[in-house]
Amino acid sequence: MSQSPTNQPLTPLDIGHHTFPGRPGGYDRASVRTFLGQVADQLEALLHERQDLRARVAELERELDERRACEDEIRRAVVAAERIGHDLRENATRQCELMLAEAQTRREGLEQEAQVRLTELEAAHQARMHELEAAFRGRFADLERDHHQLTLERDRAHAQRTVYLERAYAERHADLSARLSAVRTEYSQFVSQYRALVQSFSELSARHLPAGEDLPLPAAIPAGTAVLAAPVTEGEQGGPAPAEPALTRGEGQPFA
Repeated sequence: MSQSPTNQPLTPLDIGHHTFPGRPGGYDRASVRTFLGQVADQLEALLHERQDLRARVAELERELDERRACEDEIRRAVVAAERIGHDLRENATRQCELMLAEAQTRREGLEQEAQVRLTELEAAHQARMHELEAAFRGRFADLERDHHQLTLERDRAHAQRTVYLERAYAERHADLSARLSAVRTEYSQFVSQYRALVQSFSELSARHLPAGEDLPLPAAIPAGTAVLAAPVTEGEQGGPAPAEPALTRGEGQPFA
């Protein structure tokens, strides 16, 4: 007769090889062995499913960390673009100031030359002054127009880039949130099925085994099983929590 230690969790191998003491008028040993084999198979399948879910959650968390790193790179790129735009504005302002200073210096030189040659070149000097002033105004107007156009293009490009990045981030965030919610729901279903299986086995043992020969069963999930964080159900986020499916055996027949 094989007895499992009361302070250790049951494994599929323990359930499959467990034996019961015999007595006259007891249950059919073949039926008990068949049922224990079914319980062991289902428990082993649930353990494999739990391992797959743990690996899947770890992969999703790693992918989420990578997306967060990409988001930081995008923020740095936006900051760099703003810095470049600020530098372009400052450079354009400095160039305008230099051109104004250069034009002012040139005009002063022309005025000094005109003072020396006033009597001889009065008419030519006046014509030259008008020509320079017209050229200066035209060039200054061109620079202002170009600067305004550059500013509009930069603002439009920045706005388009910002809208694109926000849309891409929102779509990816929604996708990852949906996948993480699905994984948590699967984990919650696994825990519910495991508890239902243990409860059903306990009720069957209490109902069919003689008094004083009940097998020690875990009252909750064995130690080391709940290795994942408790899933956040939709009910905790403001929506209705999903109903836990009933654990079945055989051809869809529920446990008693």
